[in-house]
Amino acid sequence: PKCGGCNRPIMENYVSALSAQWHSDCFVCRDCRQPFHGGSFFDHEGLPYCETHYHAKRGSLCAGCHKPITGRCITAMFRKFHPEHFVCAFCLKQLNKGTFKEQNDKPYCHACFEKLFG
Repeated sequence: PKCGGCNRPIMENYVSALSAQWHSDCFVCRDCRQPFHGGSFFDHEGLPYCETHYHAKRGSLCAGCHKPITGRCITAMFRKFHPEHFVCAFCLKQLNKGTFKEQNDKPYCHACFEKLFG
C-alpha cells in the first residue's frame, strides 16, 4: 500500500485511518506536523488535523482566546468568540452582541466608546 501522507510505499508498521494507510511518521497534523497525542485527531476533508488546526480550518477558533469553540458562540465583526471573551477593548467588560460599538476593528461598550471617541 501507498502512504496517505507521502504517497511512498509502506514496507512495515503503519497507521490505518481516514480510509488510508500511513507511515507512523506521516500521520501527523496537516498544518503543524505534530503527532496526535493520545491518538485523537480531527478529520477535515479527509485529512488529519490536531484540534486547534481543525477548528482554525472550520473558522471556529475564538478571536479572543484562540481556543476552539465547541459550545455557545457569539459572531460579531466577522469573527467568532466564546461569550465570555467578547469584551470591551478598553474596560474588558463582557459585551452582548447587539450592544457594542466598533472602532478600528475592536469592540467597545457604549460608555468607553463615548469616552474615547465621542
